[in-house]
Amino acid sequence: MGYTHYFSGLSATPEVISDAGKIIATSSVTICGPNGQGLPAMTETQGIRLNGDKANGESYETFHLRGTDMPRHPAMSGFCKTENQPYDEVVTAILIAAAVREFESRTGVVKSDGRWDNWAAGLQLYERAIRLLSDQEKLALELDVERMRPEPLHD
Repeated sequence: MGYTHYFSGLSATPEVISDAGKIIATSSVTICGPNGQGLPAMTETQGIRLNGDKANGESYETFHLRGTDMPRHPAMSGFCKTENQPYDEVVTAILIAAAVREFESRTGVVKSDGRWDNWAAGLQLYERAIRLLSDQEKLALELDVERMRPEPLHD
């Protein structure tokens, strides 16, 4: 187990990749590549892959938001354990960016083992880097994160 975020159906579109770059640039947290070293990987085909700084003991599990290519191990994608390491605020901010862009289509949803208030640093980072969210957007995210948002009714 561990502190885990789930993001089935979300992907690294060009807009989300652009948002992720702004989020990383705005954050005071050192963000590294997938193994906690080097630079984060952000491409439309491979998606976004990043971690905390391994040298400072701030890495845990690689965050991978899929791109257009299918992951090698699909059953191992769509979630990330961060163990509340400092890079969690960057992960949650990127997940907010991806989820907000999917609100209309509802093709993806973000959920978490944490509560919405555990996402406060990520929300603040998103709003500093990208834009302020409306109260309606915040409520929708809170309901998703806490797994309380009902599925849409289909006629």
